[in-house]
Amino acid sequence: MTSFANNAAATSARANWRRAIEDLRDGSAHWWVWTAMAWQDIVQRYRGSVLGPFWLTISTGFMCLSVGLLYSKVLNQSIASYLPFLCLGMALWGFISTVANEGCVCFLGAEPIIRQIRMPFTTHVNRTVLRNLIVLAHNAVVYVVIAVYFQIPLHPRSLLVLPGLALLTVNGTWMCLLLGMICARFRDFAPIVGTLLQIAFLLTPILWTPAAFAGWEGRWIIDINPLYALIEIVRGPLLGDPVASLHWAVALATTVAGWSLTLWFFARYRARIPYWL
Repeated sequence: MTSFANNAAATSARANWRRAIEDLRDGSAHWWVWTAMAWQDIVQRYRGSVLGPFWLTISTGFMCLSVGLLYSKVLNQSIASYLPFLCLGMALWGFISTVANEGCVCFLGAEPIIRQIRMPFTTHVNRTVLRNLIVLAHNAVVYVVIAVYFQIPLHPRSLLVLPGLALLTVNGTWMCLLLGMICARFRDFAPIVGTLLQIAFLLTPILWTPAAFAGWEGRWIIDINPLYALIEIVRGPLLGDPVASLHWAVALATTVAGWSLTLWFFARYRARIPYWL
């Protein structure tokens, strides 16, 4: 009897894993669905606006300029080196934090669709991530202007921004999927995520540079920060700085660990998502 129960449990677990993988595969295969949905989100958000999503670009530009002018003096750094560092950090952090916050409600916000239309759950995750990639592309215009103004040269290592951005997107996807499931079950978890992100913002080299802690014995705490690694593998190549192998190692380890946890959670609880809503 015990052997039969164990076999049944193993069969059910394998079926859950198969459905989870199929959901990920089908969600990626139907890319035109979540692409259209993400673009429609952007259009709806700025309907009736003259500049549309470029209001994001303008607000990001003013934010970087005002904070950059102040903190370059506070940190006693050259504005030519600090402003590009800050601009990229703010843009990339905006992507990470917004994906995390919107990931908390990606299933809750899609409740009418989930209840009425049969489609992969990862469709809503991909929609959220792509929407924020579009916003990131708009904010990247600010860096382009700064790079042209300060004549930041392009290097062959600048091409590393492509795998860095891909790795950042992959990590944003598992964060969105995992937080979406957790917050669908526990509604109080979303404010906790917002609070943790505020703390992480202050602990991550965005407003301040790691060079300020060059002689600190605990510098390794900064270097193993997964959020810092994910930002640096994109920011470093664009600034022409060599990215330490430790940052790539931390980013890859974060990807493997994050997706392992998310896939286990998704395979185990995927079928319960509609009931949690």
